[in-house]
Amino acid sequence: MKTRIIDSSGSRITELGFGSAGAGNLFRPVPYEDITKAINKAHSLGIQYFDTAPHYGAGLAERRLGVALHDLPRADIFLSTKVGRVLHADKNSVKKDADCYVQASPFDREYDYTYDGIMRSFEDSLQRLGVSQIDMLLMHDIGELTHKEKSQVYFQQAVEGGFKAMTELREQGVVRNIGLGVNEWKICDQAMEHAQFDCFMVANCFTLLNNDITQTFTDKCRKNQVSLIAAAPFNSGLLAKGSKGLGHYFYGEAPQDIVEKVIVIESVCEEFDVSLQAAAIQYALRYDCVKSILIGMTNDVRVAQNVAWYEEDIPEAFWQVLAPVIYSK
Repeated sequence: MKTRIIDSSGSRITELGFGSAGAGNLFRPVPYEDITKAINKAHSLGIQYFDTAPHYGAGLAERRLGVALHDLPRADIFLSTKVGRVLHADKNSVKKDADCYVQASPFDREYDYTYDGIMRSFEDSLQRLGVSQIDMLLMHDIGELTHKEKSQVYFQQAVEGGFKAMTELREQGVVRNIGLGVNEWKICDQAMEHAQFDCFMVANCFTLLNNDITQTFTDKCRKNQVSLIAAAPFNSGLLAKGSKGLGHYFYGEAPQDIVEKVIVIESVCEEFDVSLQAAAIQYALRYDCVKSILIGMTNDVRVAQNVAWYEEDIPEAFWQVLAPVIYSK
């Protein structure tokens, strides 16, 4: 599989990445055996980038990923996790259903973007993953979309302490790259004024359906040697299942105007005999500041299918015809 270089650090990352929210039982329970097979299949097909977070199943995804990756050569793996939530043991000691995760680990999540909170979260993640260093550490879900009226409070925590903690971890060599992992790119723009980041993971907002990030921010990233990872290229499922499916859009039901836009995109795909899913995966890679496309995967069949879509040949004429559709307001 092709790789790209994170501009500021020189780290090499595969163009397709394995997202592990499903390993934390997002929406439904997934057997550990399925996750293990999926990870092994991904590695065998050339995927070396694996992402996780404490939020996914309240530590469940990190534990599962750590065990599954244990027997693979560490040099073959680019591993990222996130900070911003500290986990506290629930005294009830029973599996929980919370924040779209079912049968999660018995921990409560607490938002904490302070210096001490970031350091504790990082150390806890090392333990769950069974590693001594992380290739990329991302501050998770900072911003208004998650925190609403408390967004400025948490952002100030990050500015006053969290960003400093991440920078120190990079200076110590236990983290190679730092950045944000968010669903709203504009908070990345704000954060760039307060620290030198290597990479931003932007989910659901660098897709065929949501791409205003390309108006100015991609140029700013190039100028500042900040790389991007485009996560959730299917917008939570809609671009994977198409207009006639039941895929989520931003984790909820798709509005009618979005469904209608998908129908138009599907007509262009049909004209050029291109899979909607292949177009969704390959779209952001057309921007050189984008280094990887991160997709949630829960079994080996889906892994193989995603790789096939990633490798599907798409003519340049397709993108030229599609451009007025996807960039229209």
